[in-house]
Amino acid sequence: MLDIVVIEHEYGIFGGRDGDYILDFAQNLKKPLVTTLHTVLAKPSKNQRRILQELSRQSHHIVTMAQFSKKLLINIYGIPADKIQVIPHGVPFIQTNGTQEELKCRAGLAGRTVLSTFGLLNPGKGIEYAIQAAALVAKAYPDIIYLVLGRTHPCVKENFGEAYREKLEKLVSLLDIEKQVRFVDRYLTKNEIADYLFLSDIYVTPYLCREQAVSGTLAYAAGYGKAIVSTPYSYAKEMLAQGRGLLAAFADADSLAQCILELLQNPAKKARMEYLMQRMGRTMLWEQVAWDYVRVFSGLQGQMREDMAG
Repeated sequence: MLDIVVIEHEYGIFGGRDGDYILDFAQNLKKPLVTTLHTVLAKPSKNQRRILQELSRQSHHIVTMAQFSKKLLINIYGIPADKIQVIPHGVPFIQTNGTQEELKCRAGLAGRTVLSTFGLLNPGKGIEYAIQAAALVAKAYPDIIYLVLGRTHPCVKENFGEAYREKLEKLVSLLDIEKQVRFVDRYLTKNEIADYLFLSDIYVTPYLCREQAVSGTLAYAAGYGKAIVSTPYSYAKEMLAQGRGLLAAFADADSLAQCILELLQNPAKKARMEYLMQRMGRTMLWEQVAWDYVRVFSGLQGQMREDMAG
């Protein structure tokens, strides 16, 4: 017997125009609804705004993963502040089998300074700028290696094949940095992701979408307390604030390289950044996030009991 229904909302997964088929489901529910939003646009279309506004009307609570997104929901979508809960994007706790250097040895990266990015490849990731940055950093740190981890996004592959990956591979060849860039072209298990993150010295998200409200890959790196260099999309600005990371300009290899060099040349600053991120990361582990949801659900059940008694 269901007590509460939770919708994990993303515009592209429910069918219809901007995924508006989900509204029929929400409008016909007889159970309390909690909606978790994975995308909150600063400049939504009229239909996109309508969908979130209607989902809000049908929901007892709206969950978002960042304070920045809460402000957008209030100011742009007109959703009442007391209906919105901010709960971090969760990450699993995984105990790695070995130290950073032991993990590097097993991956064939002994003695290397490792940069990494993981996730499904698509042109919005801006990987080409990180590759160019790696070439610049390699002039001062020839032992550096940049790991590009993950398959091509299935929708991109269906429509464009491997054109983006091939473009990146050609760029690596053109820059003559085959020894500084490695592609791991496969889906990774959670344990593999954890191992690659733990062996990495710096995690990089060179994404190009300014409005990106959440990034699961950045959340994983933050949850594991990594030193992070990112472009200043919405989620990154919030996560890396107060000294927890460095922000580089969009579509700017020189800026990315300067940030990476700043960390490599200042180990104490990098260590401080990792400490601050580890403190935040503890609040993002699945066990803690689960309790955050339990509090929302328990409060909702209590409210429903009071309404029935009244």
